[in-house]
Amino acid sequence: MKTSIFKRFNGLISFFLSVLGFGAACSLSSCEYGTPAVEYGTPYATFKVNGNVKSEVTFNSIPNIRVVMGFDTTFTDESGNYQISNTDFPDDQTFLIEFKDIDGETNGDYQPLDTIVEFIDPEFLGGTGNWDSGETEKEVNVKLKDKE
Repeated sequence: MKTSIFKRFNGLISFFLSVLGFGAACSLSSCEYGTPAVEYGTPYATFKVNGNVKSEVTFNSIPNIRVVMGFDTTFTDESGNYQISNTDFPDDQTFLIEFKDIDGETNGDYQPLDTIVEFIDPEFLGGTGNWDSGETEKEVNVKLKDKE
């Protein structure tokens, strides 16, 4: 008799948990055909920084300077231009950007430079409307000092 009551009670609990679980995962409107299901994730945005690297003395553009921001690394092109990006939460952000001459005296010998770029109240463009808030961009031009 006790096992029969426990089996019925367990069956009833299993039924209610199944109904509650389905209801929590799938509302009436999101399970209809053509309507996307609930998404799980974190909002994100792309923060882009671009600019030019020049010599502080000659004002000439410097190619092949390593530029590091977060986990992204790039190098300046022949005209000293660079573009680098980082993906993070779409809010005010501060990034450290490191500029370093790694080719020795080939294009001149320059001191490394670290600079901070702040995105305060950024305006994001081109987001998908879901978790992707879009991207924002800043221009940061720097001048490197000659090594002494």
